[in-house]
Amino acid sequence: MLTKPCKIQLLAGYIFRQNNPAVVGVEVLGGKLLTGMTLMNSEGKELTDVNGMQLDKKSISEADKGKKVAISLPKVTVGRQINENDVLYSSIPEEDFRKMKELKKYLSFDEIQIIREIAIIKRKENPVWGI
Repeated sequence: MLTKPCKIQLLAGYIFRQNNPAVVGVEVLGGKLLTGMTLMNSEGKELTDVNGMQLDKKSISEADKGKKVAISLPKVTVGRQINENDVLYSSIPEEDFRKMKELKKYLSFDEIQIIREIAIIKRKENPVWGI
């Protein structure tokens, strides 16, 4: 299963718990947010995995663009590794990225844009990432 492209933003004023695990409100800016997805910051540093997700007090396993959900994030503290208004991305493994380039015709314009942003971030550390 390929790691889906996803871009989320932490919502200001929706920090429900700062750590153990951090529980924060986010808006899905693009792609699809899935439980179990590894998230990285805009520097490409992997931070945490999405432990759980809730919408209207019900547990869900995925959220599409435009949805505002609460997510639980282990191994991070709000105010240290993550902050209000931060934009986080799904951390796509390099071989998944290569496969997605082949399957580009099945991706939405939105997903292609996010994949491009992720590639730019990953190439800051490794200039030949995904090539």
